[in-house]
Amino acid sequence: MTDDSEVFIWDSGALSLDFLNTRRFDQGRGHEGISTPRRLEMWLAQCGALPSGGSSFTASPPAARTLLLEGTRLRDEIQQAMHAFTSEAPIPLSSLHTINRVLDSSRVSLRLVSEDGTSSLSEHETGSELLTLLAPIATSAAELLAGADPHRVRQCASNTCVTWFLDSSKNGRRRWCSMARCGNRAKAKKHWDKQRAADAAERVEARAAQP
Repeated sequence: MTDDSEVFIWDSGALSLDFLNTRRFDQGRGHEGISTPRRLEMWLAQCGALPSGGSSFTASPPAARTLLLEGTRLRDEIQQAMHAFTSEAPIPLSSLHTINRVLDSSRVSLRLVSEDGTSSLSEHETGSELLTLLAPIATSAAELLAGADPHRVRQCASNTCVTWFLDSSKNGRRRWCSMARCGNRAKAKKHWDKQRAADAAERVEARAAQP
């Protein structure tokens, strides 16, 4: 599986599914979107999971390796959970443990702040800084598993693509991860196959008409 230098995909309809889609296949070629701590940091920054003041865990190599390990583990377990969920099977205990472990890491307490004679309450994170960065992903996964229609959480219908998405269409018939990607390819292939079949039929008719 190669390192994906392209932009990340954000059109799944759920943050946890966007995270699953950092590992994908396109035309049979594997892409690993978070192969390094720096790539994971880029993904977290783009989805808004990093603190507003900035947080570069990559400045600490041990912390960077730990978060990458935790992130890929969370992704693996969410994937297992989604496979079970969409098959209407019990969620694996290992997936429940991993998701809940990340959820437990994010603890918010209130703090009284006074500035310029004005007092206010602010939220203060007291959990593990590293795992807290992954909490929005775990929260998204938990919300899907607890409240989504399992028939609306799908993978792309293309047999060369494993991209996940949440079908929010009115009729619930979305098949492709994106029309700009697999949808248009499928339409083009269908048109080509139809044209090829028509050409073959014409050749057969032409040979049959020969004396």
